[in-house]
Parts: sequence; C-alpha cells; structure tokens
Amino acid sequence: MAAVILKGFASELLFVDAVGTGTFNLTSVWTDGAPGISHDQTDVVAFGDKSHKNRQALEDADLSFTFLHDSSATLSYGIMKALYTSTSARNIIYAPDGTASTKPKIQIPARLMSMTWGGGPGDALTLSVTFGVDGSATLGAY
Repeated sequence: MAAVILKGFASELLFVDAVGTGTFNLTSVWTDGAPGISHDQTDVVAFGDKSHKNRQALEDADLSFTFLHDSSATLSYGIMKALYTSTSARNIIYAPDGTASTKPKIQIPARLMSMTWGGGPGDALTLSVTFGVDGSATLGAY
C-alpha cells in the first residue's frame, strides 16, 4: 500500500535559477517536504540579571524534499541535476496558498547538497534532495 502525502490545496514549490531568469515549478512531482525556518537562540544575560534573555542568532532552515522521479529536462531529475552541478546559490520559493497576487511566500537561497533515489519493488521511483541554506530567508507576498 502506497503512502498518501497530503499537501495544501494550492501549495506550490518553485526553484529559481541563479540569475533569476528561469522559474521551475515542481509542484506536479513534489510528494514530501516543506521548508521550515528558525533561529538559534542566544542567551544575552548580564551579571545581575535574574532571568534568561534570548535574542535571535543565526537563521537555520530545514530544506529536504522528495519528488517522483521524472527525467524530463524541466521536472525533478533535470532541474536537480542542473542545481547540483552549479556552484551558484538558487532560490527555493514555497507558496503555501499558491502564487496569486498578495499570497504569502517564503524565499530561501540554497545550494543542493545531496540527491538520493528511493522506492522499492512495485513502488514509484522517488528522488529525495537536501539543500544547504546560503543566506537569509525572505518572508513576503506575491
């Protein structure tokens, strides 16, 4: 029995090339993973303070995705191969409510660090990828 992956009704996952001229929408083959953003906490107490005080430190993001394997130039393998062999950071855009005007988006510059194929006998072949963050996330809207 295959697992059922639920995504938001209008969620989209896009990858932008280094110069911003190409945007590749991999929503149709995306099966698992969504970005998460957090900050490390830094304790900034001083002598005489009676409680902890924390500030945001370095930003971190969780960027692992799984796609159905598709060797087309504009789908999972073709796009990930181009990202893996490039030395430039790319932007990953997660649009939880789609890409219509005023809808929220998270844009994270990242570099593709690993690709792994998965699936067993009788299962669909999948491609799992992990990105390393290369800059600050931008929270905004279309």
